[in-house]
Amino acid sequence: MRLFIATAFPEPILHALNERVETLKSKLPSASWVRPETQHLTFAFLGEQEETMVNRIAIDGGNKFEACLQGCGFFPNRRHARVGWVGAEPHEQFLALAQRIRDAVTAAGVQLDQNEFRPHLTLMRMRDHWPPLAADTFEKSLRDYRSATFTMDHVTLYLSRLSPKGAVHTPLRQFAFGLSA
Repeated sequence: MRLFIATAFPEPILHALNERVETLKSKLPSASWVRPETQHLTFAFLGEQEETMVNRIAIDGGNKFEACLQGCGFFPNRRHARVGWVGAEPHEQFLALAQRIRDAVTAAGVQLDQNEFRPHLTLMRMRDHWPPLAADTFEKSLRDYRSATFTMDHVTLYLSRLSPKGAVHTPLRQFAFGLSA
């Protein structure tokens, strides 16, 4: 089973973001845009695991909190952009949540990558280098973006199945958070 732990964002939040992104796509070079139904923020990618892993994971997500999608950028950086994203705020709370999740997954016996966690929602992936003007256009269109607030009150363990039409994500377990801080 190919597993990951993530949060999906409320449909109205994604709808508003994707309306803005749609007006942007025609102004940019070719990219592989993430389908709205698969947009999420991954906290931990577990890779291939035995089915027993589903019940071995115990996550204490801490307290629920108010969040939003805000700002934008590129990975690994603007000059060598491969991924375009919008950020998730409050940054520190997402970092703390990711650490709790990664600690729980490690305690369940999964060895995770040691990549630095950066709270974001991937919007697209670029195969070809974009000229500086295209990167400017992307950033100018989204750098002041701020979604409505939403409550972060759970994360989900997903099964990911790859297909020719893209990945299909099936929720397996949900981990609810405690009361507000």
